[in-house]
Amino acid sequence: MQAIFPESIDGDLLRLVHLSNGFKILNSARPFKVGDRCRSVAKILAATNNDSGKTVTVTGQVLHDGEPVIEVRSSFLYRGRFSDYENTFQIIDEPDYVVELNDASAVGVLQSKEWFDWDNDAKPLLPGTKLIFRVQTEVAYKNKTTYSSVDVTGKVYVRDQLKTLIPVATVDYTNGVSVGNPVTAYLQRHGVAQDQPVPFDNAYMLTNVNAPATFNAPATNEPYLQISGDYNPIHINPYFSDLASLPGTITHGMWSSAATRKYVETVVAQGKPERVIT
Repeated sequence: MQAIFPESIDGDLLRLVHLSNGFKILNSARPFKVGDRCRSVAKILAATNNDSGKTVTVTGQVLHDGEPVIEVRSSFLYRGRFSDYENTFQIIDEPDYVVELNDASAVGVLQSKEWFDWDNDAKPLLPGTKLIFRVQTEVAYKNKTTYSSVDVTGKVYVRDQLKTLIPVATVDYTNGVSVGNPVTAYLQRHGVAQDQPVPFDNAYMLTNVNAPATFNAPATNEPYLQISGDYNPIHINPYFSDLASLPGTITHGMWSSAATRKYVETVVAQGKPERVIT
C-alpha cells in the first residue's frame, strides 16, 4: 500500500499536519484470514482553502476479492495561506434524507424543481408518500464563499412492505457560478437527515474518581514511533520540527486517540475492551 500525495495538491510537506483519521469495517465484510491477498484504492474527496491553510481529505478502501472490507478516511492540513481556489473542490456523500409529502402542495413544490425527475409516469407521485433521497454533491470553488460549479446527482427511493429500497426518481442538478446548493437547501428544509451522531445529554459526565481524565504527552515519542511505524521526524527531531515552524516535537495524533480509547474502555466498559464498538 502507498500513500497518495498528488502533484496537483500544492503544499509543502514540511507544513503538513494530520487533522483526523478514521476507519470503519463495512457491514458485508468477512474478517481477514492469514494468506488473504488484498489491494487498496484511494481518491481525494476534498481540497479546500481556509484561514488555517489547505485542508485535504482522502478516502480509501481495502478490498478482498474485489469487495471492499475496510473504509479509511483521513484529513490533512497544509499550514499557510493559499489563494489557488481554481484548484479547490469537494465531493460530499450527503446523508440520506427522508422527505414526507404530507399534502398536494408539498408534492407540487417538489415536482416544480428542475432537478427532480419522477421516473414512473404510470404511477403518479401522491400525497402521503415518504421519499428517501440519496445524493452526492460535487463543488468547485471560485473563491472563499462562491462556487464556480455545483453538481448534484443521485436517486430517490421508497420502501416496499419488506422495507426494500425501490428507486422511483432521479436527482440531477448542474450549475455554474453560484453561492448555494438548492438541492441540499430543499432537503434540509423539508427532510430529516438519517444516521446522524446523537450527542450525549449535557448532564452526562464521563468521569471516574479512579481514572484520571487528564493525560500528559510522553517525554519522548520514540516508543510509539517504533510501534506505529510513523517515522515522520516532526515527532522526534526538535531541529526538524523547528524547521517546520512547530513549537516543538508533536506527539502522534494516534497516541492521543489510543489514550482516549483506553479511558473509555476503563470508565465506560469497566476494563472490558471488547464492549467498545467503533
